[in-house]
Amino acid sequence: MGTEMIRRKPVTTHVHGPAARIGWFLLYLEALLVPLFLTWLSLGPRDPKPGEAVALSLGLVAFSALVVAVILPARVSPLIAAFGIETILRIHRSIAKAAVVLVVLHLVAVLIEDRRHFAVFDLAHTTWAARAATCSTLALVLMVGLAITRPTRQPRYEGWRLVHNALAWIVLLTAWLHVWWLRHLISKPLLTIWFCGTGLLVAALTVRRWLWLPLRASRRSYLLDEVRHEPGDGVTLTIRADRHAGVPFNAGQFAWLKFGSTAFVFEEHPFSISSTAQRPQVKQFTIKALGDYTELLSGLRPGRRVFLDGPYGGFTIEGYDGSSGFVMIAAGVGITPLLSMLRTLADRRDRRRHWLIVAARTVEELMLRPEIEEVRQRLNLKVVEVISRPGPEWIGEAGRISGELLNRYLPRNPARLNYFLCGPAPMVHAVSHELSARGVPLRRIHTERFGAV
Repeated sequence: MGTEMIRRKPVTTHVHGPAARIGWFLLYLEALLVPLFLTWLSLGPRDPKPGEAVALSLGLVAFSALVVAVILPARVSPLIAAFGIETILRIHRSIAKAAVVLVVLHLVAVLIEDRRHFAVFDLAHTTWAARAATCSTLALVLMVGLAITRPTRQPRYEGWRLVHNALAWIVLLTAWLHVWWLRHLISKPLLTIWFCGTGLLVAALTVRRWLWLPLRASRRSYLLDEVRHEPGDGVTLTIRADRHAGVPFNAGQFAWLKFGSTAFVFEEHPFSISSTAQRPQVKQFTIKALGDYTELLSGLRPGRRVFLDGPYGGFTIEGYDGSSGFVMIAAGVGITPLLSMLRTLADRRDRRRHWLIVAARTVEELMLRPEIEEVRQRLNLKVVEVISRPGPEWIGEAGRISGELLNRYLPRNPARLNYFLCGPAPMVHAVSHELSARGVPLRRIHTERFGAV
């Protein structure tokens, strides 16, 4: 297939706007409240006492929160496109913590109402429903505790991830069994349908995540073509499709990478694609050495088989053909998805005016400067480099990306452009605030925050 340009219909990303995020939020509220509504719709006037009603309500909402927390990181493409993987993981952590609080309150209500009180925790002489509840609670507390202490303990990522996933499924399975074995809820037809449907949904997402996605990646594997070291402690991996036309993607999206003889290896990490979307048979990933895994990538040899799970994400230029131009602002390795966008625009012979503002601490940490210069020659592109710790020889912009700097380089009517910000969360937040202060509508500010997954 060589290096000829392949033009494909863009992967749809009409699910990443504000309306999509509101829709997902309403769906989340529905997941929390529908079982509660069905319960009170099904129960008769004599069924629950006040204390039982409180315990029941807390337990149902806690169970629903657990289901949502498990579904969030299951790699549902529209969900990732709407929020971005970093935001999804933050929501996942928040919901998991909220579930712990709800479970504790549920236990307190049960202990107050149940005549057995603490004897309910005597696993040798209690019911199977109580045993399942105890197991689920202990696994949940352990899982959240390990997650909260992870930054201080700094365990190896893959080992922590394996334990975290195992505990998550123990929590959800035993919580589901707890509700099932209680029987007084499952005796209601509407709730039976809801709980069975919930179980089937989670099971289907599990099969998709751990079986179907690896099988799909196996059919569309790549081979490592080149490993190139980059200034700024980075490495660029070039991979080429092995006997297929390549996996199409939108410029700005990312994929999880796996290396090995099978797509079922457990270790994988997400990286943004930095190459043009016009040639999906060849993909590049420029990665900064930030941990054990990224440091090992520099030692890979050409010929290794590579499996991709993706593409994912709604951080893309697709759907904005009516924009007067794009302003792209990056810090550090955040340049990678923006370079993919610029390369794609250049390959499409885009004639609009664009801006690229790149920030780094030192000149040596500016990544992909030759690639940016190459694409600048093919676009109507203004490139601004900002160094926060400049040396005496630096004659460009110094400091941080401030409102004053934006005023110097942006046109008089900045609200007519679309803005793509990528990098560490503090930079993205600060620049987003500066743009909003200059009258740029939030719908025109598109962000991607890089952090540890």
